[in-house]
Amino acid sequence: MGTDSSHWNRRVVSEKRHRQFVAVIVDHDHGCVLDVLENREKATVLAYLKQQKEQGLLSRVEEVTTDMWDAYVEAAREALGEGVAITIDRFHVMKNFQDGLTAARRELQRGLSAETRSRLKGSRWWWVTNPENLREEDREPFARLRQEFPALGALWDQREGLRAIFEDRSLATADQGQERLEDWMCGVRKLGLSSLDKFCKTLTNWMGRIANYFQNRSSNGRTEGFNHGLRSILWRAWGMVNFKNFRLRVLDRFGRAKT
Repeated sequence: MGTDSSHWNRRVVSEKRHRQFVAVIVDHDHGCVLDVLENREKATVLAYLKQQKEQGLLSRVEEVTTDMWDAYVEAAREALGEGVAITIDRFHVMKNFQDGLTAARRELQRGLSAETRSRLKGSRWWWVTNPENLREEDREPFARLRQEFPALGALWDQREGLRAIFEDRSLATADQGQERLEDWMCGVRKLGLSSLDKFCKTLTNWMGRIANYFQNRSSNGRTEGFNHGLRSILWRAWGMVNFKNFRLRVLDRFGRAKT
């Protein structure tokens, strides 16, 4: 089972659009949306999970994947019990790090002269793009930049180091994953960047549930795909006023188990 947050646009008479987060409950085994909850508050999610467990739908759940939202984790733990593993989605961890990396890059660039900073113009996306996704013509100039700006190059190396940990199939237990992540944090802290210290604090606070990823390699990738589908419903309708109608459309489109 996966939980994640998406949003829907409420169209009003004034034509202004408001964003309201919803909770998307996904069955990863059968590849379908189980339900969409009108908000992601703990009380709402907890009530749903308890009801579905009592009715038998969620009585055999073994693992919940979610993003780093306390309400989801607390609701899942209270409703489903200690025997169910809760795993923080690795892609949300990487996104959180990407945000920290961008802040750290700016932190480093502020210490450069205007003339020196100008040599970095246009390179923003190189620093946050996976190497395999870089255009061929960008590879060599990006490599030169990393040599010219070694502090930024070291920052990029840490990014690739974190990716490598999540991709390392030799890590098969939560303890192994946690050990590697803690070693990685030691290297990151040596860079002395406050923006990354903040990320390390987040990683430490969520470590146990992030490390659960290495046991089954479960992620919320499918949920992200469904979130895109939910947004497409809203785009086609130019926003929706009634949440119940929106929910019914979602379940009609994505609520069928794949055979």
